[in-house]
Amino acid sequence: MDTTDWQQHWNNRRDPFVQECLQARDALLADLKDPKSAQERVLRDIIGVCADSLHWKARGYNVTAEDPSRFRSVLPIRRYADFLPEIERETRTKGGVLSCSPVLRWLKTSGTTGVPKRVPYTLHWLLTYRIPAMKAMWGTYLLHHPELLAHPWATLDTQTVREDVYDFVHGVEHQAISNRHPQINSRDWNPPWYQSPWFNTQAPATHAGRMYHRIRHLVGKDLHYISAINPSTLISLRDLVAEHGEELVRDLREGTLDGLPWSEPDETAARHLESVLAKGEFSLTDVWPSLTLYSCWLSSSAELYRAKLDAVLPGVSKLPFMGCGTEGVTSIPVDDSLDSQPLAVGQAFFEFVPADVPLGELVDAGTPVRTLLFDEVEAGRDYHLIMTQGNGLYRLWTGDIYRVDRVVDGTPWLHFVHRDGVFHSFTGEKITEAEVTQAIKQGMAGLGVDTGLYMCGPQWGEPPYYIVAAEVPVPGRDLDHSLSDAVDRELCEVNIEYASKRDSGRLGPLRVRTVPLDAITAYAESRRQVGNATQYKYKPFQKDVDFMAGIDGITTDTPVDSPTGTPDTPVDAATATVATPVDAATPPVATSVNSPTARPDTRVDAPAITADTPVTPALTTIPAVATAHHFAR
Repeated sequence: MDTTDWQQHWNNRRDPFVQECLQARDALLADLKDPKSAQERVLRDIIGVCADSLHWKARGYNVTAEDPSRFRSVLPIRRYADFLPEIERETRTKGGVLSCSPVLRWLKTSGTTGVPKRVPYTLHWLLTYRIPAMKAMWGTYLLHHPELLAHPWATLDTQTVREDVYDFVHGVEHQAISNRHPQINSRDWNPPWYQSPWFNTQAPATHAGRMYHRIRHLVGKDLHYISAINPSTLISLRDLVAEHGEELVRDLREGTLDGLPWSEPDETAARHLESVLAKGEFSLTDVWPSLTLYSCWLSSSAELYRAKLDAVLPGVSKLPFMGCGTEGVTSIPVDDSLDSQPLAVGQAFFEFVPADVPLGELVDAGTPVRTLLFDEVEAGRDYHLIMTQGNGLYRLWTGDIYRVDRVVDGTPWLHFVHRDGVFHSFTGEKITEAEVTQAIKQGMAGLGVDTGLYMCGPQWGEPPYYIVAAEVPVPGRDLDHSLSDAVDRELCEVNIEYASKRDSGRLGPLRVRTVPLDAITAYAESRRQVGNATQYKYKPFQKDVDFMAGIDGITTDTPVDSPTGTPDTPVDAATATVATPVDAATPPVATSVNSPTARPDTRVDAPAITADTPVTPALTTIPAVATAHHFAR
């Protein structure tokens, strides 16, 4: 596209886009003031678009059209796998099975078995829910920082991409929710930068290639705002500038891109970037002194990135990304609160079940479950989240656990905590990511060390134990031993079962290996793959300790001391089963005890292990990692 064309598009869309986003934000705020009416409206709307569908009529669910109050008593709680027969049928009909709105594309997300899921993206869901949610979030960004639309180079959007689609299901595109190409109609996502050269389909599909193009176009411009979903994207942006600095300087000086003529030479920008690179250690504000805002996930395990973000974007304001996944939006930011956001009561019909209820077992058994509505939850408590979406996926239990932080004007404010049934457990201790994170934070704080990224995995031994790799400013074996003792002690405080197993000798002490800053970041970035770069999530909990061989600063010939002084025994991958989550609003956690022969979403209890039962690999499996959201993602 000619330069004047994309700039003209930007100018034409700027004012309408601002108006649309602020209107969507106003509608969101009105719903938050009257959540009861919003939830009733959403339920009526979803019943209206689904009641005449083939599935609803065959199951008798259409009786709810006359009496919406029967919705929870007539329709069962389901997992994604329970919808597979209807989804398979709908791939051929392209609508009319789960809802009466046409399926425009299938959204691709990770599946428990490794087979990508197919989430129906219907016209009604697009126009009534998904696009308004995005606009409401951008309305908050624009209200707080109007400078992000000061000029055509002011915003770098990495939340969404435009990529040609090559995967189809019976002629319908199968793609990630973050891919906003092709546009479906004039009401589809169409920000001012939609035609910009760093955003259009001409950019490379690889993460590194696309990031290089973005940087090349915007270096030397007054960039005010960088949007992202995952904080790791912002870290990798800085790292890519460092890695390809000389190439960027050359392209700027010669007016080229990838060695080909692109624009007029920019000697001023080239000299500035040279001076930044000469520092060795530099931030993104050194590259772009004009930066005033960034956004991404900032709660749950993403919170571990905050110190890195403060170093990469010092003094820059931050706003959270919405709590969402491919299956739907859970929360939308309305202010700069980083740890909690209001339930998006206008996005779905939400139900809750206390987290201590074994919901998976009840759903598998077909047992009716009493759910709570938004006005029945309590601040400070954790809940399973069940949501009914306008795309036909009704009463969907995603497996996500949310904590209600407070209630404002009747609307719960919440944040993602972890995945249900996702933990590590050798002997029934079931330690969660949240517990390990808390123990690491407290243990490090007690030694005056700032908490950074970490990875934790189970290690078989006599007895078994857990290994943690943790980033610190100055790694060392003395610090390893001090942190091992401190974190193990704190984990005993937060998990009484872990403490019991440690006291009885059935678990060995947790071991910490310190690694240089950015070592885990580099390892995590190396796991990105083409096609999932935007949705990629850092996973603190791992199904095994393979990461120990891949992180810089840890080598297999210098293993963590085992509790018995014998060499570490690697976890046998064959004993682990992976529980891969619904994409949640924020990232998450590690594993449940599953049977390799069970269907992916069926929880199979391991043999009972008592205080007198010896723990051996034959008695229990090592749970695997699952990461959501999420964000609920």
